[in-house]
Amino acid sequence: MTDTPPSPILPRLTDRLRRGQGVRVTLFGSSTTEGIGASSPEHGFAPVFERALAPFVPGGLTVINRGIGGNGAQEMHDRLPAVLADGADLVMWQTGSNDPWQGVKLDDYVAMTRRDLLATRATGADLALIDPQYCRMLEECAAFPPFVPAVHAIGAELNIPVFGRYARMKSWCAELGLSREDLSPDGLHMGDMGYRLLGQAVAAWLVELTGAPAGAFVHGG
Repeated sequence: MTDTPPSPILPRLTDRLRRGQGVRVTLFGSSTTEGIGASSPEHGFAPVFERALAPFVPGGLTVINRGIGGNGAQEMHDRLPAVLADGADLVMWQTGSNDPWQGVKLDDYVAMTRRDLLATRATGADLALIDPQYCRMLEECAAFPPFVPAVHAIGAELNIPVFGRYARMKSWCAELGLSREDLSPDGLHMGDMGYRLLGQAVAAWLVELTGAPAGAFVHGG
């Protein structure tokens, strides 16, 4: 009797990569997705991510940046029709950083985010989440702590993989001898170094989740 292979975590993306087809990725979120804090646009998260992932997509990679700084769950909900119209194979959903500042109740944040994720999944797109950043201003926000586990709880409930940016940023500080300010110079937004580490790490994470040939991954300087 032959064991049945496990279903892919990102089935649409995995299938398209295996077939050598083109891939459309929508990056949906707030200031990190927009790239606020980078010294120039090419050093922001989206361009770094695109350059890192492109070698694994021989059929061609299209990355649509739908990041607007300051957006929380309500603003992202209001912009959801544009995201659905993208017809993306994968929607990377960066979330949970601005709602604590806006005074949004955790339950309301979870309910709205959950509904919008389900609406996006209904289009046939794969989904992946990116949790909040590790930075001084969020650490000083009394309402912030439960939002990181809330993002992971949504992911677990809906079977959506979550890139743990908060934990990764802490580990980069420990492993590379960095401070929070090295990654987020203004205390909130990531700078060039933070975006470089994040963009490459998210691309490598997707490669791992889809089983693409990891030996082809090139770490930028």
